[in-house]
Amino acid sequence: MPCLSILIASALLVCTLPTGLAILGLKEERLKTNTTLPMEELYSPPHYSVIGQQKCGTSTLWNQLIQNPVIRWAGPSKELFFWNVDLPKTTLCDNHIESYLLQVAIQREKFNRTDVLMGDWSTTYFSCLCCPLTLKMLNPKMKIIVVLRDPVQRALSRFLEQKRNERFPLHKEVKNHTFATFVDQEVDEMDACVERASAFKNQLSNSAVPVGWGGGMSLGQWMEAQCFARRNIIGWSAYDVFLENYLAHFPPGQVLVLYTNELAENPLSAIRKTESFLGAPEFNYDPNRLSMVFNSRACYHWKCAKKANEIKAVDDSEPVTNRTAPFLQAVSRLTTFFKPRMQRMFKWADEGRIADVPPAWRSTYA
Repeated sequence: MPCLSILIASALLVCTLPTGLAILGLKEERLKTNTTLPMEELYSPPHYSVIGQQKCGTSTLWNQLIQNPVIRWAGPSKELFFWNVDLPKTTLCDNHIESYLLQVAIQREKFNRTDVLMGDWSTTYFSCLCCPLTLKMLNPKMKIIVVLRDPVQRALSRFLEQKRNERFPLHKEVKNHTFATFVDQEVDEMDACVERASAFKNQLSNSAVPVGWGGGMSLGQWMEAQCFARRNIIGWSAYDVFLENYLAHFPPGQVLVLYTNELAENPLSAIRKTESFLGAPEFNYDPNRLSMVFNSRACYHWKCAKKANEIKAVDDSEPVTNRTAPFLQAVSRLTTFFKPRMQRMFKWADEGRIADVPPAWRSTYA
């Protein structure tokens, strides 16, 4: 196996492993030399990736699934964000591959088990246009998991999260807005962006085969996808754009679409579905933990847990979500905005490309 050279933060250490494989890494992250894992397994890419979407329940899924000792994750905490982060101009698809493999290897070495399924949990990958091709190049057999929520509810949740937390990355964008004024601004700008892209003969794809970035996507389709990918709060709810990108690179059997409502209503069923998809043995999960919701409203951290009945509903008297005409008009406008995109999702569900969508979606976006 060729020697891997890892350069991280210019702090170098050559560590000779039993096979003669030389690894360069940080002293404090030096791998043990007594691992029983073959080097080919230790440094292999992840088996799966949970790619998002933000504010759709991945923190709850993670906190439940990691009870299973076979299901593990790359990186020191839940999310690695190696290939993409929150801000749209920080796509890192040409990031250093060897550094990534070292991150994965460090976690594998901790568990020192041959049956571990290692995954990359990064909720920014779903809306990252180059990430599907990157993940496919890393591991053509990688399993892709995405959790989706009603798109308007997701946009509102992300808006409130950013507005209420001054240290969050998009706070400055929303701090002087109500949800209604923000929706008007964003939808106007996205509509204008899509109109500009249409000059390059871009239309919603009617192809029987999904197309993606580096996988049949035209210039116009790329431009349109950027209209949504560059707008984290509302644009990232245009699920069809990003899901098609993944379906262009991974066959349906390697893509599992879960929905927030099934995770909330029957978490064990969603977890069993995920275990089966990954090829993991079933685990006896803590029923008390299964009743918890993580990283919810007013509890913004991926380890913060509350019972479902402890999560406060959005306060109707709060200015940003006041149930007055402007707010209701904003919800109506978003529903209309997402309607053609959701109908593409319905088509893929009917074709068996993805799991069937929640019935409420079909009535709301009919």
